[in-house]
Amino acid sequence: MWFDQDALVGGDAWDQKIRGQIAACALFMPVVSANTQAREEGYFRLEWKLAEDRSHLMAKGKAFIVPVTVDAMNERGALVPDAFRAVQWTKLPGGETPAAFVSRVQKLLSPLSVLETARPRPVERDEGVASPSHPSEVGRRVPAAAWSVAVILAAVVIGLLVWRRSPEAAPIPAPNAGAGTRPPTTEKSAVPAAPRLGPKSIAVLPFENLSADGDANAFFAAGMHEDLITNLQLIRELRCVPRATAMSYRDTKKTAREIADELGVAFLLTGTVRRADTKLRITGTLINPRTDETLWNKPYDEVITNAGMIFEIQSKLAQAIAGELHAKLSPQEIGGLNRRPTESTAAYDLYLQTRAMRASPDGRDFPKIESLLQAAVTLDPKFGVAWSQLAWAHSYRYNLYIDRTPERFAKAKAAIEIAERLSPTEPEVILNRGYFYYFCLLDYARADEAFAEVRRLQPHAPEAYYARALIQRRQGKMKESYEGLRVAAELDPENRDYVSQYLYAEKTFRRWEQAKAVQRRLSAVGVYSPAIRARDSAILIFRATGSTRDIEAMVDQSPNAQTTDAIGRGARLDLALMRGDWPEVVRLNLPLSAVAAEVTPEVLGRIFVVATALAARGKLSEARSLVKDAPAILRARIDREPENPNVWCDLGMVEALLGHNEEALRSVRKAVDLVPDSVDAWYAPVYRVDLAFVLAWTGDKESALAEYGRLLRTAMTLAGFSRNAQTLNVHVMRHHPFYFPLQGDPRFEALLNDPKNNAPLF
Repeated sequence: MWFDQDALVGGDAWDQKIRGQIAACALFMPVVSANTQAREEGYFRLEWKLAEDRSHLMAKGKAFIVPVTVDAMNERGALVPDAFRAVQWTKLPGGETPAAFVSRVQKLLSPLSVLETARPRPVERDEGVASPSHPSEVGRRVPAAAWSVAVILAAVVIGLLVWRRSPEAAPIPAPNAGAGTRPPTTEKSAVPAAPRLGPKSIAVLPFENLSADGDANAFFAAGMHEDLITNLQLIRELRCVPRATAMSYRDTKKTAREIADELGVAFLLTGTVRRADTKLRITGTLINPRTDETLWNKPYDEVITNAGMIFEIQSKLAQAIAGELHAKLSPQEIGGLNRRPTESTAAYDLYLQTRAMRASPDGRDFPKIESLLQAAVTLDPKFGVAWSQLAWAHSYRYNLYIDRTPERFAKAKAAIEIAERLSPTEPEVILNRGYFYYFCLLDYARADEAFAEVRRLQPHAPEAYYARALIQRRQGKMKESYEGLRVAAELDPENRDYVSQYLYAEKTFRRWEQAKAVQRRLSAVGVYSPAIRARDSAILIFRATGSTRDIEAMVDQSPNAQTTDAIGRGARLDLALMRGDWPEVVRLNLPLSAVAAEVTPEVLGRIFVVATALAARGKLSEARSLVKDAPAILRARIDREPENPNVWCDLGMVEALLGHNEEALRSVRKAVDLVPDSVDAWYAPVYRVDLAFVLAWTGDKESALAEYGRLLRTAMTLAGFSRNAQTLNVHVMRHHPFYFPLQGDPRFEALLNDPKNNAPLF
């Protein structure tokens, strides 16, 4: 039984949603009755089979299928999958749902629980005998009301299944939280919620930096906090809230109970770090938020002569937490906690600084990150984790075509090989090995093997789920990728990368209503200014509906038409493009065009929009004069990066505008050949969008229309690197100057008016 609060209607979307929920749910609870027995054919039987199929992929004894009967249905003769008979059934006569059953389901929803109701059946006995607590009532017909009661039962169960912090319903704390002081509760709190993440769950709040030099050691306090979380995530029996979400509680005024209830954890740990020269004091305080009781306060004082002593403190603290939470440690887990990545304190400091930079909302300064990591491995050539991070930095730049050169690839390859040789079992090294296979080799199978190993070592850490989702969309597994991004965003709901990519997936797959909800959630993370959030929201509404109302409101709020404010100018440019006001497009971008001494790749994007708008106004010679120097600049870059499809596409689009048709087609087809669909289902279509642009501007409208028709029904990146791909939306295409050669053509208008071309892709 499915209780859907979104008023889902029948059809493909209904089918796909149910399939997705069966693939992702924590428990599958079939309601078996005389009604199901009487229906030898029905959609619910497909649901049952899908659940049985999923159960075959699970470890023996894992809780999943929980059959429930609401009448005297006899298990022996029930028409149900074999997997239903492998576990004991719960009998709820008349659909009555006792508190004990609700409590049991609540326990089952903890990932650390063992499914009591779904334990394997005991030694076979007479199947006509019911479980001892509910005598069998064989032969009685189900009353008409019982089916309605079953629906209510299902609603209760599904309600329990989604009994977690909802990104759309529950407020997300602003990113101002941490471990600092928590004022005592002055009012009597409500009865606390049971820990959603289970009895062995904990949130490590940001450590307070008490060092005399203040900000100079802030990176070190942040590093201690993150390392402790990483250590706790190595312990399978524990659930530890990920770093980004824990960091959102810095300087919070909320009580311990409020924090615990929001995060769904049983315990909180606060801490302080004081560092002066070689002296280090780390204090951890474990709190039971339900009682406001401090369970223990452990100070660790050391004179640090090497980094190994820092790791020893981290290990002791993690093991003390595990002991208090009654989590058993395996020999492998103890070995992981006792690892010492480096003995060099100076190298470790450099490494922690780069990690803080990666987590900064201000972006990533790759040259500085690489410089610091290179200095770290120079200080300690045996620092395997730092080598792996250096490999990630090189691989990331290579993958994003920031520097897609043989030299960059060689640096990434050398760094990861050293890291693997030095620290082959480090989760961080294994993760970055996966990224190297993914970013540099497009070897998705080996990358997925690495990410699967990380998930085995850290089953509740979100990074490997996120990484796998990125791979799956490259493989064309769009639904699986979407689900992985959703899981990562739910595991760490304050992580801007995870939530941004989740939002991006919703937009890419044209799931407009869901995208609006996730965009509100991202806004709550607080990374972007209110003005940027408002502009993003207005653009989303336009792409979903074609309405310019919200962007017009933004423009009206900035009465100075010549404002130099980048966001205000951007909103005006957005509105001009939405309306097809090409003179305004030119006017708003003209200052940039006028001051550009030459057309560099950095300014080509905006100048190219101006050039196409000029061409659309009939000022072709003026348009061409803007980009006449671009081919030489782009060819020089191709000499350095001959396998960079983005540069080939830029060259093809510029040559098309200049009227060099053969060269335009040759260049863009080179990009298409570099990234075939069979290798990269996510980015390959982007280059075909550029091909369609070139086809249209070189006069082959028939082929261009065919390409656009196919691409509008293809899942692909729409932010990507291609300026053209960002415009692939029926409402944008109606007026954007990129599509000028096709605008007014009845076939093109039919393409834009077809509802399927802006409907959700799944």
